[in-house]
Amino acid sequence: MTAEPQVSVVLAAYNAEPFLGAALDSIAEQTFTGAMEVVVVDDGSTDATAEIVRRHRVGARLIQQANAGSAAARNRGIEEARGRYVAFHDADDLWLPAKLDRQLAALAETGARWSYTDAWFFDADSGETLGRWSDTHPMPAGDVARDLLRGNFLTVPTVLVERAVLERVGGFPETLPGRASISEDWALWLRIAAEPPIARVEEPAARIRRHRGRKTTTMDLGLALEARVRLIEDAVARAPERLGDLRGPALAGVHLGIAR
Repeated sequence: MTAEPQVSVVLAAYNAEPFLGAALDSIAEQTFTGAMEVVVVDDGSTDATAEIVRRHRVGARLIQQANAGSAAARNRGIEEARGRYVAFHDADDLWLPAKLDRQLAALAETGARWSYTDAWFFDADSGETLGRWSDTHPMPAGDVARDLLRGNFLTVPTVLVERAVLERVGGFPETLPGRASISEDWALWLRIAAEPPIARVEEPAARIRRHRGRKTTTMDLGLALEARVRLIEDAVARAPERLGDLRGPALAGVHLGIAR
């Protein structure tokens, strides 16, 4: 009987042919030697995404569905996952080899139930490193609910979470494809942060690819503003005594971010 994996890697892919092979390579090259599974959810791709997954050496389990958006695809991956921990990957980004080992060590050291790492940005065309995530984002640890309300400092490919925590908070909030789904991750992190502390890995352990197809370059700004205002209001409503005094500054930050 096959042992249950310690880590389930969930990767949502939509027309990911240009970068998916490299993303899967970065999973296959992890130094982590424990039991791991890779679950790729093909969210209605019309290119060679599924074929790349089927032939790749990482041995991923391929789940195919009609296009429903990144939140729905990631949630499907969570439902299919069997590991104690779920690590998220994006089809256009890369992990550095020691990522999982460093995060699991941080969890063991702190007793936390989720963790994140720093990351590098790099140019999709040249491969040139453009900067470091922590150059422009804070990297707090522990109880980060108030920090998260001020702004999302977590990027999806750096986050690893206990599956039981994800199941309890309900996964990523789902919107229709194209409807400001850029904020789905922030909304989930806010829900998780209401309970367990987070562990931080200060070294970069992922590489975030900058290219014209990323959601941050194609999203509808009006819908993004609407979604972000809603998630701030929802978070404050869930914990008014703890977060109520930050409502005004958080909403101001959201409007300023969209304006930029």
